[in-house]
Amino acid sequence: MKKVLSFILISTFFVGFLASCGGSSSSDNSDKASSSYTANLENGKAVYDRSCVACHMQGVAGAAALTDKARWEASAAKGIDTLRAHALHGFQGEHGVMLEKGSCADCSETDVYDAVAYILKEAGVEAK
Repeated sequence: MKKVLSFILISTFFVGFLASCGGSSSSDNSDKASSSYTANLENGKAVYDRSCVACHMQGVAGAAALTDKARWEASAAKGIDTLRAHALHGFQGEHGVMLEKGSCADCSETDVYDAVAYILKEAGVEAK
């Protein structure tokens, strides 16, 4: 009996160890901090519709409304990497607070980047 329990324990540990050695999943892709990432605008729209629209449709609580091109231009002037970092990690600015991932706990880094690209496209703004 002790041998069976030892075998199960060692096997469980080994399987857990191997699972932790895997690379990042394709859905997270946390190496996309560079501005060379090409966004998936279809995914960005889905994320926006699910998570961003509550604040950014009309500009609730100081958020830049989707149609407020001047605000988006000012944000985009800081650069795409800064804009992505603010959306991903949160930011407190002169107009209000951007919550981390906009409170979308299940959004991956890729989802956030896609949503930023979608919002900028819809606002008619290009980030540097």
